[in-house]
Amino acid sequence: MAQPIKSKIQEAHPEVNIHPFLTLLIDGTNLLRISMADTKRNTSGYHIGGIFQFLLQVKMLLKKYDFDYVYVFFDDEYSGELRYRVYSEYKANRDKKYGEHVGISDYMKKYNDTLKNMQKYIFEKKAPKMEEGEPIKPKEKSDYEKFIEENFARERDTLCKYFNELFIRWMIDEETEGDDLIAYYVKNKKQEERIVIVSSDQDLTQLISETVCIYDPRQKKIISHKNFKELKGFPVQNVVLKKILLGDVSDNIGNISQLSEARLMELMPEIAERPVTVQEVRNRAQQKCDERIAEKKKPLKWQENIVNGVSNKHYDGDFYEINKILVDLSEPLVTEAAKEEIDNMRYNVQDPEDRTFENLYSFILEDDITDLRSDKVFVSFFEPFKKLVNKEKERYKKEIL
Repeated sequence: MAQPIKSKIQEAHPEVNIHPFLTLLIDGTNLLRISMADTKRNTSGYHIGGIFQFLLQVKMLLKKYDFDYVYVFFDDEYSGELRYRVYSEYKANRDKKYGEHVGISDYMKKYNDTLKNMQKYIFEKKAPKMEEGEPIKPKEKSDYEKFIEENFARERDTLCKYFNELFIRWMIDEETEGDDLIAYYVKNKKQEERIVIVSSDQDLTQLISETVCIYDPRQKKIISHKNFKELKGFPVQNVVLKKILLGDVSDNIGNISQLSEARLMELMPEIAERPVTVQEVRNRAQQKCDERIAEKKKPLKWQENIVNGVSNKHYDGDFYEINKILVDLSEPLVTEAAKEEIDNMRYNVQDPEDRTFENLYSFILEDDITDLRSDKVFVSFFEPFKKLVNKEKERYKKEIL
């Protein structure tokens, strides 16, 4: 039998009272986009595959792990605003309209969209072909991307309605991206807290530590500090280094001109073995340039570009400083309002009044989520959620009643 700890020992060593607990942080935008590949539609013809698959993924995780808290963080349509202010080409390849939508009325948002579309139509009809070096023109969206745009917000809002009944906390911020909301949470977590992040977004792997791991819903695999190097071929500490130097094509973030991953590893093979700093890479590139000059040879251009911070994109400022701000989640770009909202909902008890499975079932019927309409299927499907709900209710009884 465990012996009680004396009060004097407890006061001298408060860490002995720490009881680890498990938190699930879900990259909502990433998981919902993956889930929407499910083609399910209800009897009215509305796509519901994203709703069903999202809930199914959460169900499987709740069944496997005993989570104490669950949070879901979504991007808003224009939540890259803070990065856009640092780097004006951010996501220019996605036809984003940063700077036009934050803090204005819905009427003005629609007005600006209409005006933009008119200008785009006139430009495409009358303007001469763009020359090399001019601002990037957004690529044509695929039919699948158009499908996502048409259905994403509706399915996200439906899920949020269900989350309220299931005691799952969720958040969307107009200016802050979901990655940064998750990073801010992780940065300010409790010492005894263990976190599982659900996302296939490789940007978030930089948050991995001894107390934080990633569940990749595409690969259905846990990535932790123990297996990261084996899976990726380099230490987790070098995720940020590589993104600073190599940029991010999907977000239109520039890289060092003429630098490829193969060239970077050729220059600095230590990246595969130990944590490496940007300055070390620049010093090595300078060393190689000096060696070639001593041999009466012209330095390699890509190595000079590393030394001088020359990018394949236009930067109004120091390339290394800007890219660090853009990609390094150790200092997440979060508005003060978003910080306050996270701080207010983190660990706070939730009032169970008017939160019931009966309400949830009525929503399921109303939204015609076909696969969950049966009483028996509904009860069986949401069984793993009951433990989370009961924990939240118990916390409320202890702290409020």
